[in-house]
Amino acid sequence: MKKILSLLLTATVLLGCLPSAFAASAVSESVVEQIIRSTGIMVGDTSGNMNLDKTVTRAEYAKMLVAASGYKDKVTGTSNVSPFKDVPYTHWAAGYIKTAVQQGWLTGYLDGSYKPNQTVTLEEAATGCLKLLGYTTEDFSGSYPYAQLVLYQSLGLNTGVTASQGTTMTRRNMMYLFYNLLNADTKDGQVYAQALGYTLNSNGEIDYLGMVSDTMEGPFVIESSLSELVSSENKTVYRNGYASTADMVRKYDVIYYNDSTIWAYANAVSGTYQSASPSTSSPTSVTVAGNTYEIETSEAAYALSALGGQNIGDVVTLLLGRDGKVAYALPAEDYAASVAGVVTAVGTGTYYNAVGNAYTARTITVTATDGGSYVYPCSKTTIEEGDFVAIGFGSSETDVSILQSASLTGTVSGRTIGSRTMADDIRILDVNDTAAVRVYDSRLDGAVLESGDVRYCAVNDAGEITDLILRDFTGDLYEYGIITSAKNESNGMSTSGEYTYLVNGEEKTLTTSGSSLGASAGPARLTMENGQLQSVRALNQIKNPDGITQLGVTKDGESWLFWDDCAVYLYENANYSLLSLTELRNNFDVYNVTCYYDRDTDDGGRIRIVIARPA
Repeated sequence: MKKILSLLLTATVLLGCLPSAFAASAVSESVVEQIIRSTGIMVGDTSGNMNLDKTVTRAEYAKMLVAASGYKDKVTGTSNVSPFKDVPYTHWAAGYIKTAVQQGWLTGYLDGSYKPNQTVTLEEAATGCLKLLGYTTEDFSGSYPYAQLVLYQSLGLNTGVTASQGTTMTRRNMMYLFYNLLNADTKDGQVYAQALGYTLNSNGEIDYLGMVSDTMEGPFVIESSLSELVSSENKTVYRNGYASTADMVRKYDVIYYNDSTIWAYANAVSGTYQSASPSTSSPTSVTVAGNTYEIETSEAAYALSALGGQNIGDVVTLLLGRDGKVAYALPAEDYAASVAGVVTAVGTGTYYNAVGNAYTARTITVTATDGGSYVYPCSKTTIEEGDFVAIGFGSSETDVSILQSASLTGTVSGRTIGSRTMADDIRILDVNDTAAVRVYDSRLDGAVLESGDVRYCAVNDAGEITDLILRDFTGDLYEYGIITSAKNESNGMSTSGEYTYLVNGEEKTLTTSGSSLGASAGPARLTMENGQLQSVRALNQIKNPDGITQLGVTKDGESWLFWDDCAVYLYENANYSLLSLTELRNNFDVYNVTCYYDRDTDDGGRIRIVIARPA
């Protein structure tokens, strides 16, 4: 193989040894951390804390190298000999240091010492990882460490690493270095993770989900406490996808775990048990509250079978795991998840009584604060479409009641609304006259909620907001498009309209008879009902903003944010064509730009449409 460095690269190296930018990884830091934990390269302390800001010693680094090598399951910290004069055989890392030095990944000092407590510099860490990839001293020319750092950067090992030449590596830097190592090519051209026996995804990167699934135990249902099932020592705990603690895991949570992590899910569905497939004697899926769920465990299959005590027609609770599959089932009178939402439809459904006889019942479809749609029998004819309801569950029936109104005001900032704190897994629903949509708390950041904006609010025992229903606050329930042509006609007693409009680049037409939308050409908010355009409202304009970012635009010291589904159009030669937001940002100076928004940011509004015209 050719030497990595020639004298002509010296100037490049000197520039390359500056701290690298915190590069945008393809995955979040939490996923990087979980991969490194799952491989055992780095683990937390007795509380599961990774202490990412602490520095790394040479003894710790030796253990990391071994865990990231083919020796990961063959070497322990114990040793029957003292590898160095300052590393006696009783040292906790003696075995790791001995292996790392024997394999040439690390070296000792000329005085016969190893200096296990000395911190590791960037060049030492990079060199050790390059040797794991198969590179040797024969692959480099020039003085150390310039050639090593050039290759370190060219292989992408520096992504996310903020250390520069001569500076000490933190555990966070080391975590990114080893993540990059797993995804790097070896000297022979194979992805390193694959060489260690890990699988790759379709992008040729380490398959995190597959790795976790291979080492994961579960699902298990917490019957009393987490500690009775598994120790949380040295483990990171997630609950409903958020970093949590063992104390927050509750009875009836569904958990999975491996050596480094515990995942808990509080996801329960309650309602009438309507059917089982292929049969009640051996069910693989069941229908409850109008939705069908796959069964994940034999315990759940037994509980929902003809032998298990949960019968068709019973009101049951399904405990769902990480994939939304049923981990266990129990009577709703023993445990039921609270449901709050809005009635989106009224109809009828077929149900079965305890002896298997069919009967027809009036039903309501409820869009709940979790964004799911559920069907419940409801004999109360006073409950109608558009009502806000709470659902309660007994042993043999579902109770439906009108939700009590609640007042909540204040500015949404981070995890707070005014003086109130939001739960990590807060469920937010935004509702208008015709539809409802789940909203995530980040969507509301910076908005100001007034009393008329909130219909319902629920809190947990800690006083945190767990559920919130808004009255048409975000505007996200509407479609936004461009009316390209509008004809509103009125001849005596006859009124009609003809309209052509674009939604996400797709052209649509509408003809009305007996009425007119009164629309005019231009970007607008479109109210749809049953797939038909019902009304049109013009949008506000921001002409030629001063600046643009990935998040929004600014003008005269004010700022507006883009909607996640904001459509950008290039208008040229009397035609509209879709343009990417990235292309707009990269060529902002060559366009005349007009942004169209529904409301200001503090009122929940967003920029819905952008039109760029060649300057």
